[in-house]
Amino acid sequence: MPFFNIICVLCEEPVEHSQPFSLCKTCQSDLPFIQKHCKQCGLSLTTDAVLCGQCQQNAPPIDYLIASLWYQHPVNYLISQLKFQKNLIYAKILGHLLLDTLQQKKPSLPELILPVPLHRNRLRHRGFNQAIEIAKPIAKALNLRLDIKSIQRMKSTPAQSRLKAKQRRSNLKNSFSLKQPLNVEHIVLLDDVVTTGSTVYELARLLKKSGVKTVGVWTVSRA
Repeated sequence: MPFFNIICVLCEEPVEHSQPFSLCKTCQSDLPFIQKHCKQCGLSLTTDAVLCGQCQQNAPPIDYLIASLWYQHPVNYLISQLKFQKNLIYAKILGHLLLDTLQQKKPSLPELILPVPLHRNRLRHRGFNQAIEIAKPIAKALNLRLDIKSIQRMKSTPAQSRLKAKQRRSNLKNSFSLKQPLNVEHIVLLDDVVTTGSTVYELARLLKKSGVKTVGVWTVSRA
């Protein structure tokens, strides 16, 4: 007989003890999981093609992108609860959802995970970096090194969510710096959501200039 001791964060029904996080199996199965998508940028595809037309014509600086969910309800609610209500239980939920996707897809593993850094002003205001918190259960489960020191966000820029695509690219130019050599060939950038890709693209350019050969992206959600 199932044992219940926690409540689902979405429907407030009891969650079976076998679940590793506070989301019931029914709500989890109803999430907008990504099916057909471009292997390089993660955008939706309506055919069985591997790459979208845009990536075929003008490949982005990242080599691949793996995302679990489309950025729509209730995924946007889960992420906003983490980032703006400072409830770290949502980081565990989101981390395990991404981990489930990775365990199903079984990609080639990187030498380290690099969570997308926050500027010190935003980190001070929020109190934590949501990308780091999401990455923790993934790094532990996959026995991967978590690097939170090598990349620094130099510019305190307006929130990307408030900007249009062209403004996002300009907003992030020269925003990051490499504090120390990485001496690895394969890195994964990890974030909660990828919208236009401007942030991870800027980071990937910096990493590849430093000598990293393969830069992938793992993200909970893709807009």
